[in-house]
Amino acid sequence: MIQKTAKRLSVLLTVLCIGIAVTAAVIPDMKFRRVDTREGLSNSEVFTILRDSYGYVWFGTNYGLNRYDGYRIRNFFSYDKDTTSLRNNRIDEIQEGYGGRLWLKQRMNYTMYDPTTEKVDRNPTRWLNQQGMLGSMESIHLDSKMNYWVKSYEEGFYYFNPVTKNLRHFPFGYGPYEFSKDFGVSAYTETEEGMVLVSTFGELMCLDGEHGKVLWKDSYVKNALNAYNDYWVTTDKEGNIWVITHSTGTYIYVKKEKRWYSSLTELMRAQGYQDVPEDVLVWEVRYDAKGFLWVATDHQGVFVLDEENRQWRQFVNVKGDETSLPDNTIKHLYLDQLGRMWLASYKNGVAMCLESMTNFKSMPIGDINTITEDKDGYYWIGRNDGGIIKMDPKTLEPVEQFTKQSLGVPSDIIVGSYAAKEGGLWFGTYEGGILHYKDGQWKNYRTTDPGSALVTNNIWGITEDRWGNIWVGVLGGGVVRIDKKTGRQRAFTADNSVLNTVWTNSISTGSNGWIVLGNSEYWALVNPGNFKIINGSFPTDNDRKAITVSTATTQAVIDSRGLLWQCSPSGVVIYDLKTKQKTLLDMKSGLFGSNAVSVTEDTRHTMWVATDHGVSNITPQKQDDGTWTFTIRNFNSRDGLQPGPFNQRAIFCSRTGELLIGGQEGLDIISTLKLGDGNTKERPVFSGLVLFDQEVEVGQAYDGRVILEQALDMQGSIRLSYDQNQFTVHMASDNGGINNATRFVYQLEGFNDKWIKTSANNPDITYMSLPPGSYTLCVRMLKDDGTMGEVESRLDITIDAPWYRSWWAIMLYILLLVGVLVSLRPMRHKWLKRKRKHRRRLQEETESIAEAPEEDDVEEAVLMDDDEK
Repeated sequence: MIQKTAKRLSVLLTVLCIGIAVTAAVIPDMKFRRVDTREGLSNSEVFTILRDSYGYVWFGTNYGLNRYDGYRIRNFFSYDKDTTSLRNNRIDEIQEGYGGRLWLKQRMNYTMYDPTTEKVDRNPTRWLNQQGMLGSMESIHLDSKMNYWVKSYEEGFYYFNPVTKNLRHFPFGYGPYEFSKDFGVSAYTETEEGMVLVSTFGELMCLDGEHGKVLWKDSYVKNALNAYNDYWVTTDKEGNIWVITHSTGTYIYVKKEKRWYSSLTELMRAQGYQDVPEDVLVWEVRYDAKGFLWVATDHQGVFVLDEENRQWRQFVNVKGDETSLPDNTIKHLYLDQLGRMWLASYKNGVAMCLESMTNFKSMPIGDINTITEDKDGYYWIGRNDGGIIKMDPKTLEPVEQFTKQSLGVPSDIIVGSYAAKEGGLWFGTYEGGILHYKDGQWKNYRTTDPGSALVTNNIWGITEDRWGNIWVGVLGGGVVRIDKKTGRQRAFTADNSVLNTVWTNSISTGSNGWIVLGNSEYWALVNPGNFKIINGSFPTDNDRKAITVSTATTQAVIDSRGLLWQCSPSGVVIYDLKTKQKTLLDMKSGLFGSNAVSVTEDTRHTMWVATDHGVSNITPQKQDDGTWTFTIRNFNSRDGLQPGPFNQRAIFCSRTGELLIGGQEGLDIISTLKLGDGNTKERPVFSGLVLFDQEVEVGQAYDGRVILEQALDMQGSIRLSYDQNQFTVHMASDNGGINNATRFVYQLEGFNDKWIKTSANNPDITYMSLPPGSYTLCVRMLKDDGTMGEVESRLDITIDAPWYRSWWAIMLYILLLVGVLVSLRPMRHKWLKRKRKHRRRLQEETESIAEAPEEDDVEEAVLMDDDEK
């Protein structure tokens, strides 16, 4: 009975512990991406954020308006002599109105930005007056349906529905259900009941806009503070009203209890939250897509509250961690249409919380050289400075640790590892030989052992052939085979085989069953059946500017497609052993750095290459002609990885799709299966046009002609002269997320039918010396698997011919030719007349010559005449 009770109690405690663990894990570890002045933000102090209906994200700062398209920032400023620019350079609030126009609050005034003309109207009251909202504007609010709520100084309060044209007027009055002229509107919030307004003295009022009624008023905060201030108001999902001042505290009206709380701390304690901090100065609160309540504070970062489980977490700035908050004072929270939470900081720009960033984990557990996985799914991690750690893959907590002291071996520097099919684990060390672990027993193989074939005790890698024999890569000793049955060792070196070097840096088993060696002379293949050795190299490029590939291989593998991947200081070379196609990917090709230190294949059969300070996911795609193309997607410290450098060969993919990468600052884990299938629904956006390194602005004349009458993406076409045929189109998408890594593919109809990928680091499309003609630029998003998205954006491009090849010039040429021919006709007649006259003269002369006496007759006649004389 006691045993059964104890067992039940044990089970109950286990369930409770699991329940507590699950509850505590409800709020995930939030990670953030940042945008600051390094990316072109005009000022580090950000007041407001908005993602518009076109996909652009707008930041209002203390100095300038900023438009972000996910790749680049465009700044808008105030210019004294340009009345279509901002009124001043401070942007306190951004709202999108009907037709996509942006309403900007600039201190005590409002301006309106037109995204079509990219110009600013400094007096938007005129537009309001045209809609029937009279008087000069004191404040304006656009609700979720883009209805207008406007208070004028003289005429009262207005509600306007731009779709139905329903206009409601709340004239000034001092009755209980009238709008007081003294009610200076400080902020608005939309509720199911109606629009709730808070005044500059803390008074609340709820309006029914469609029916033009004041529903209720509340003066609790006004009576409690009786002070003029900037008040902010919102309601939570339970209908509670939050009134926040940035100097005198936070007041929360709990609807169910029908009472007010005078601080966040008081409310959290009353609701059962534990370890609640004191003196929390709140700036804003906002719900995220999962229903967590975010609280932006002054100097205390962000609190995230799980109201259902009464749990909370605090997130702050961590020095050196760019995935943490940019600043501990967060002034503004904004949830965009895609469910992403944006944060505006006091002095370090903007941050965006991206759920996919939780797929990246970084653990500072030492200098990691190698990782493998045992038959039970536990990770075995070899460190450069502390032996071996056995880690639970679920909790990511160490289970056991093995050092040279506990094992009685000469080295704590673990360089290589491998989990054999029979369940044993093999580890290579620096100056410590081989370690073998099975069934709780350790064994050490060294050069001094009887029958050892090891030349040195530096074991850089371990693998297994199809028969279960172990193959060991020995730095300075070639490769050694350990027979599975007998344990006998056999070495293959430059002395006893055709192997051209003994400096083996990596070893693996290819998909073809051959043993793949990465060494100081490119690579080599060993047939484990007949021990045939092939020393490999790469064909020479005929291009004079082709980079010479380094012979010093850090790691070489053959993937499931039969492609050989060679990592070196030059980058990564992908070599098709059948077709002999060689492709070098380096930083110019989009790789995150050229010093490739490790490579592996994940469960999706995409490849991962680690460089010094980043990781690249590479998707090979075979073309119809048998050649290969490669799509690159990069990740670095801004995605949640350690800053690096990463270590050679320290990369491994688990059976569950977790990618583990070791570096000098610990272990990184990427959940590859949660990164998405790359089936993006983004729409390509023509974000801007650059002509000879100069940004083309809407309405501005270039060489006497306006190129853009509207924003490029809206205009949909451009016409350039023949000497303007060198241009760049800025590409973006309607996603608007920070550091968008999605690339584009494009084709220029009328020029060629080939689809071209933009580079990984530059999503621009540039053409040089495009011949005169009519073209259409077709652009699609590039999926992660290398295929094209379905949504296509098109831009018509016309390059005019030079004037001497224009249609009117050709017509002029024809007219001139006709004129010349017409003018030559009388001259031809005169010429023909002279020719006929000349011909007659010749004919007459010929006839006269024919009638004349011959020369002999003349002489005879002369003689006769002499005789007669």
